Amino acid sequence: MKKLLLIGLLSYGTAAFASSTLLEVPVTYHPEAGVVEKVKQECQIENMLQRRVGPVLAKLNKGGDGTIAAGADSAGATLLRLQITHVLGVGGGAFSGPKAITVNADLLDPSGKVLRHTKINRWSMGGMFGAFKGTCTILDRSAAAIGKDLSRWVHDPSYEIVDEAAPKEAEAAPVAAPEVTPEKMQ
Repeated sequence: MKKLLLIGLLSYGTAAFASSTLLEVPVTYHPEAGVVEKVKQECQIENMLQRRVGPVLAKLNKGGDGTIAAGADSAGATLLRLQITHVLGVGGGAFSGPKAITVNADLLDPSGKVLRHTKINRWSMGGMFGAFKGTCTILDRSAAAIGKDLSRWVHDPSYEIVDEAAPKEAEAAPVAAPEVTPEKMQ
């Protein structure tokens, strides 16, 4: 009886791991991604997304850190591959207008076949006290929203992510990048 119980628990543990979803890291930029180089260097959007999406997947998987290195053996897990296609944001925090992150997300089966694909675009003005927040902090709010979206999308195949419309402030946002010191980026 004990052996049967042990075999059952081992089988359940293997099945549970096989149905887990892991974020493939590093998150990459599309070759034609639109992003201000200074924001890319200072904010490190790819790491921001990893910090926001990895824990969400770990929670869904009920363990681990939710990530796996690109090219590593996934041990039967489904992979989530993110590619940054656009970042709207220049230095100057909320004073330079809204910030946004756009990513393509692919859910891959263990053999590498794309099961589902979606595009996610999330905007932020920084929320309460946004005028006192830096560009990276505001972009992190968008990364957090993307993490929440992906949590539901990975868990529920019928869930469709709706593209978020630009806030009214985006129409009035300045086109030219203001001169910003590194202290204002954070």
